[in-house]
Amino acid sequence: MKEFYRTLRRVELPSCYKVALIGRACSISESRKKTEKRNRKAKHSKPLKPVVCLISGFFTTARGRLFIPLSKRNQYADVLLNRHVRRTIEGKALRSLTITPGSLSICYSEDVVPIPARTVYGVDRNEKNLTFGNEKNVIQIVMSKTVKVRQTTRKIVGSFKRNDVRMRRKLASKYWRRATNRTDQMLHGATSFIVESAVHGSAALALEDLTDIRKMYRRGNGQGTDYRFRLNSWPHGKAHYMLDYKAVWNGVTMISLTKADTRGSTTECASCGERLHSPAKGDAKHGRMLWCQSCKAWMERDANAAINLSKRGLVRFASSLPQSQSRSQESNLAEDKGLAVEALKGNGTTTPILRVDASKLARCGPRADSL
Repeated sequence: MKEFYRTLRRVELPSCYKVALIGRACSISESRKKTEKRNRKAKHSKPLKPVVCLISGFFTTARGRLFIPLSKRNQYADVLLNRHVRRTIEGKALRSLTITPGSLSICYSEDVVPIPARTVYGVDRNEKNLTFGNEKNVIQIVMSKTVKVRQTTRKIVGSFKRNDVRMRRKLASKYWRRATNRTDQMLHGATSFIVESAVHGSAALALEDLTDIRKMYRRGNGQGTDYRFRLNSWPHGKAHYMLDYKAVWNGVTMISLTKADTRGSTTECASCGERLHSPAKGDAKHGRMLWCQSCKAWMERDANAAINLSKRGLVRFASSLPQSQSRSQESNLAEDKGLAVEALKGNGTTTPILRVDASKLARCGPRADSL
């Protein structure tokens, strides 16, 4: 790092670029230190992508134009902003500017008003669908096309017969990049619909904890290669990430359930709490359904899981609200503080959302977007 600082002294650049370079160098060195602490050998550093991130104060916007410093002699690059960007950043607090060889990305912040939650929607993530809802209504979004996209890409890549390994890797990365883009597009549509439904229904979203789920499909568990590939390529973490930041943008409360809350959400009946039974082998009619011996009814397993997650999320949500006190307790508390006491019952004010576990349940802070 000392040699790096000495090199920057001799380079005639504006201070904003030197700050950006020092910050990036420090992050790389910290990553190397963490790798060494884990007793792992650091890989050979690949060529870094040309990226510069300028914090607010080093660039300015005025009259629909963006001014970026070029040298210490007050020379600036004048960039004309289009109508969409001007409308978006109008009145917003600009945070940073990221410059790459092919793009300019402006990051801004915006205060979001949290939506008062009247109910909780449970979100059940599966390989071929996303199911959300509560006891009154359950909606299932079919995502089986994402599985077909991954399987088709795998067949195409496996059919390559070229002797040049470099070209095979290049073509494989191209096809997998296209498959990832198509999958992300479908996930964006599904997660946006879930968040919009939560906004219109004034609902919070309860998500299950799927940490370490990959351990169920590791090599050596007695499962086939195709089965393990299909489940390991399931983008459950990306769906959680999209729901998380979109909920923050729209002021929707997120409730992250623990492993204990998630356990048994599929196999327990949402009506009576009894353990559900799987259909017999060869019963194609009830493939994704479970039988309740107490209710004497078949239940769709994904809808049942969404309802259970909704109930458990509602319990977590209710426990985070301030507990109501009895009239005698309120009277004693008021007398201790020297306040006047009302003898009427039911004069409580509207309870604000989430006083406890705010770091886990409420993530409705300032909204940050990038263009």
